[in-house]
Amino acid sequence: MTQALYLLLAIGIGAGSAIQTGMVGSLARARGPTEAAWISIMASMAGLALVLAFRSLRSAYAPSLPAPMNTLPFYLVATLLSFLSLAVALRGVHWYLGITGFFGIAYVVSAAFLAPRIGIALFASAITAGTLFGAIALDQMGAFGADPRPVSFLRLVGVLLLFIGVIVVRAGR
Repeated sequence: MTQALYLLLAIGIGAGSAIQTGMVGSLARARGPTEAAWISIMASMAGLALVLAFRSLRSAYAPSLPAPMNTLPFYLVATLLSFLSLAVALRGVHWYLGITGFFGIAYVVSAAFLAPRIGIALFASAITAGTLFGAIALDQMGAFGADPRPVSFLRLVGVLLLFIGVIVVRAGR
């Protein structure tokens, strides 16, 4: 049962990866690809610094990094600078595009947590299946200003084959 939950989590994280891709694409149309990457990384930094700031409040969960990267003041400054940089970089675009980097955090943290528990191949296949499933849904809607691309029979077959791939990878353990 636990592994099924881990697989569902990986598929959901994969769908989040598709959302991140759509958001970064929207940012790239407004600012350029390198600037979109910068905004995404700033959002990742801000979110991760905030999480580590909260963790450093409890000594049992303090970040296991060398000084000064294991102290609350360090993470408060990092959080403030990251959020300020993000706010400046987002001027003139939709504010919600600033959460793009949070999907990146979810991906990296889930890789660190799930891959050792279910295996790298199973994690990668579930993430990929979730990403394609989410991407097809976003394409259908024309999400984040992209041109709509309707769901077709072959696209659905592709998603189905990827989910069958997840089952095959799982069964082959």
